[in-house]
Amino acid sequence: MRADSLPRFSPRAGCLALLSLFVVAAAGCKTERDADDPIILGVPPVDAYLGVEYAYNFGAFDSDDILDYSLTNAPSWLALEDTSNKARQGVIMRGVPGLTGGNRERDDLGTTENITLVANDGRASGSQSFEIEVQENVLSLAVEDFTEGEAAEVPEERDNRCEAPELGELGSHSYEANIYGDDGSVTGTEQRTRDTYPVLVRVLLDQPSVTRVAVAFELDSSFNPQRCDDGFDAPHQRCENGAANDNEAIIGKDIVGLGSGSEGALPVPSYLEYQPGDDGFLSKGVITLEPGITECYIRLEVIEDAEAEPLETLNMRLIEVRSGLAGLGSSNSGVRELLRIKDNEPSVRLETVAGGTRDAINVGQTREYRALISGERLGTYSVKLGEDDDSEAVLGEDFFIEVRNTEGQWDDGDILAFREGIEEVGFRIRVPATYTNGQLENDRAILLGLDERYQAGRENFAASADADKLRVNINELTSPLAAGTENGFVPTDTAIGHNGRLFVAGYRADDSNRPWVRIYSQKGNMTEQQLSVASVSVEAPPVIGFAEREVEEGGDNVTRYEFVVSFGSEQTAAGDPGGNGVDFHTLLYFFDTAQDPDSYVPVWETVVGTSGNDFPRWTGIDPDTGFVVNAGETSGQWPGESAAGGVDSFLQRIDTEKNGDLLTPKVAWTRQVGSARHDKSVVGGSAETSSPLLLGSSAGAVMGQLQKGGEDAFFYIASSKDSDITVNQRGTTGNETLADGIYGINNVWLVGNSDGDYRVDSDEGDRSLERSQLGSQAGFVLSYTVVGDVTRGFTFNDQDDASKEVLNAVITYEEDILVAGSTNGDFVDSAGNSLVQPIIARISLSEDSSDGEEDGDETDSSREWRKQVSVGSEDAGIVHLENYRDDEIIALVKVSGATSDRWEVRLFTGEGRSLH
Repeated sequence: MRADSLPRFSPRAGCLALLSLFVVAAAGCKTERDADDPIILGVPPVDAYLGVEYAYNFGAFDSDDILDYSLTNAPSWLALEDTSNKARQGVIMRGVPGLTGGNRERDDLGTTENITLVANDGRASGSQSFEIEVQENVLSLAVEDFTEGEAAEVPEERDNRCEAPELGELGSHSYEANIYGDDGSVTGTEQRTRDTYPVLVRVLLDQPSVTRVAVAFELDSSFNPQRCDDGFDAPHQRCENGAANDNEAIIGKDIVGLGSGSEGALPVPSYLEYQPGDDGFLSKGVITLEPGITECYIRLEVIEDAEAEPLETLNMRLIEVRSGLAGLGSSNSGVRELLRIKDNEPSVRLETVAGGTRDAINVGQTREYRALISGERLGTYSVKLGEDDDSEAVLGEDFFIEVRNTEGQWDDGDILAFREGIEEVGFRIRVPATYTNGQLENDRAILLGLDERYQAGRENFAASADADKLRVNINELTSPLAAGTENGFVPTDTAIGHNGRLFVAGYRADDSNRPWVRIYSQKGNMTEQQLSVASVSVEAPPVIGFAEREVEEGGDNVTRYEFVVSFGSEQTAAGDPGGNGVDFHTLLYFFDTAQDPDSYVPVWETVVGTSGNDFPRWTGIDPDTGFVVNAGETSGQWPGESAAGGVDSFLQRIDTEKNGDLLTPKVAWTRQVGSARHDKSVVGGSAETSSPLLLGSSAGAVMGQLQKGGEDAFFYIASSKDSDITVNQRGTTGNETLADGIYGINNVWLVGNSDGDYRVDSDEGDRSLERSQLGSQAGFVLSYTVVGDVTRGFTFNDQDDASKEVLNAVITYEEDILVAGSTNGDFVDSAGNSLVQPIIARISLSEDSSDGEEDGDETDSSREWRKQVSVGSEDAGIVHLENYRDDEIIALVKVSGATSDRWEVRLFTGEGRSLH
């Protein structure tokens, strides 16, 4: 470092110039003293560095005398230059810590305080005190990630940099590699010679030294061929390439300082010296930085092998300063920098035929999938398929893989070969008819990827792509479930519960319309229980919600499974006449493992209502604190609330309180919102927003909002009995009659039916909902933020705009949206339908998809599709949807027979393929 005073003008001239502007300005150049006293100008920098020149040019001012200078309390390395020009007012202070003044080296480190420069004119003196801290001149390393098959770029030339080593040619390196048998045992070795690509590690010196600095370096890896996975002994593939050595680069096989055959193509610069490491490879050495150089380069060579490898790491270390004064880090204890080597082998991803990564397969079935390879390659590359460590199903026991043999026939096997020019190879998964998951309640899922343990260390095997593993759920429910009949159990709502249980709420027509719940396992086994002796009002059928949440019991956190059912009845909880219209019954149940067998038992039951009719339309449980939320319609007036019209919406919270050993319900608040018209289309709610949410539609102006058209959608949030409520009334000049609604993926999703075609237009960042007239009824999906900003709009119509489409249900699925209902025409092209048939469609919410363009070319068909399902010669439609852990779609289908209605539970994959 050369620390010079910033101004290079005469101190005397500076002060005289100031005096010429203002007489009293002399006080700005000196302190309160006699006008003839000498003044020293400037304060030197505090920081100095070992081996680096330190210099500072003091200024001085005296009106009429020649000055002499002296230093007191100065370190031995620091001195004043001889002043040959005595008329010059000022002096240069200079030195090199560690070298001048006795070559004290590191003994000069530290801070010297109260160093004083004195200027004397023979009659008076002036002084300036300061301090200097001598620090290490720190060496450090800087590096960018390396990639196999890529050389470093040549750095820009600068005066403070070494000349870059040769980087434009390839090197060569030979090494011995193990050959593995199918079981991973070492069956022999072979000599391999591979190209190498030169890369750079930058060696940085904080300040330019006045002497050469030579420092020793070495590559250091934690790889240990004797470290093996459990159950294996060296030498073995599961040692050198086992989990214990994952991500550890092998010096001499992955990277080397100088390749064994590189020196001709990659000459070694004069400032570098390579030396052999313990393994005999040139992996360490010495680098020398000439005086004034602060950046130099250690050239390494990344070996271009043909093995698929994860990201590999090792360290470059600076271990000893051989000459000069420099610090190995701020504490002079050493420098270490992580080196990362990325692989460049071709990679393979596994997909469904439609391009997805999730599927479901029935027991006893075989389905075809595909493997796709990408990346540059020469010759044939292979992959070995295998279950992932997190797979619940075991290859060779629960499922089998089939590959095509040379004759094109399917055989059991797990290795796929990609000949040059072939980018896609098919394979099949077979689940034997004898498969069962035993007593497990949840389905097992196959998580299929590449057997990277087998492939590790073997050449010409492709890597696993950075994509999801192929997940295939094994479904044991291979035929539709009979869920109810018009004259027996009538299903009215569904919820998915713990371990894949499907909860179906309804009432029994053959039991005086009393509410029941049926619970189906993933295998289709059913248990049912009566919920109340009160008869259900068929205008206010049961709705159900489920929650899985963590609670504290006895100081421990346990998982609690609960469901809540709400229904309307003109009877009391005991089944007696209520005499107050239809009241609101709510019952909470929890899963009690103390029962034999485990079962759901009641927690509490409450009946509330107004003087009018109160109909539940949605119920749910807050997943954090467990309070119950009800959304419904009332023709009365709740306490403390105002009735707006004939039928209003209401949102209610019920808390669970402890009363001794009992848990009892308490209505925390009920909020009533409506218009002067009937707001009788409450379709949903949510307990997963910041506060409870209600979704509905109205033919009036709700709570003073602007009415858009004939019937508008509206939604609002309530947080307490007296919180402000902001209603978001949204729609167009047409009718937006809702059938269902949810909150999911950070948006409100509204599903309904209309004779309009909907889209969202963006004009300079502002989004607006637009509608055009259709010739027939179609379904629509509208999405809003909770504060009312429109985000998406979709229309589901037949291509000819001739049939009637009805949407009844919406759910989220893998960050997408699923809708379902029915059509009396050809919702899918060329269906040739004359009945009412179920329809189901998936909307991709990826950035590539477009509003209203369900069949766009930019979205893969695994995430954007529409299906039409035949259930024989009877009319049918989907009335409810549930999502089983993003593995299967569960649909409650209403079938209208010739004499009566019945209900079935049917399953679909995430790509819309029926499993029944």
